[in-house]
Amino acid sequence: MAITLDTLADAIARANASMASLADVLNAADAKLGDGDTGTMLVRLIGTFAAVDVRGADNLGAGFMALAKAGAASTGSSLGTLIITAMMTAGKANAGKSDMDWADLSGLLTTIRDAAMARGKAELGAKTIIDGLDALASGIAGKTDASEVAAAAAEAMNAVLAEFRNRPSAMGRARMFAEKSVGLDDPGMLALAEIVRSLAKGAQHSAAPVA
Repeated sequence: MAITLDTLADAIARANASMASLADVLNAADAKLGDGDTGTMLVRLIGTFAAVDVRGADNLGAGFMALAKAGAASTGSSLGTLIITAMMTAGKANAGKSDMDWADLSGLLTTIRDAAMARGKAELGAKTIIDGLDALASGIAGKTDASEVAAAAAEAMNAVLAEFRNRPSAMGRARMFAEKSVGLDDPGMLALAEIVRSLAKGAQHSAAPVA
């Protein structure tokens, strides 16, 4: 099966449900060197996404664009802006399309990574969500169905967090406390990882055979 409006709507619903348990975790991670509001912001943003009638969109590209439009009105944070950029990039890439093959998701994530780098003026290796996106795109390359993508995505998120945890941060407020950031997860990267892992768990559960 391909990625459709139903797939997108289901993913948004699962992400929204996961925020009930993730909000405090992400706020706590952000509070170590930042404002401590990453989880609160994502609850608001993803809740806004969940209120959008994605299934009623004309096509997949329009669905992503509807999410971007709704989200832009709900947040002005740097991380939120990158998420909106991701939705807009996905919308443009899927303009007029009814679906997208799972095999094409890696390429789309690479395009989103590049757009986020340009928007956030970030570089790879700075210990940000950009590195998470890069790892995700690479990790699912060559995977052709939902269950394969889910397993590879979760593995990629575990690996990138472990890879960067003991590196200093080089972007945002955390860069001013580079030494203190060693041993900590970047909140944006952690947020991406937690949401991806929750989506992967849901996808793997849906793909499991019924006894």
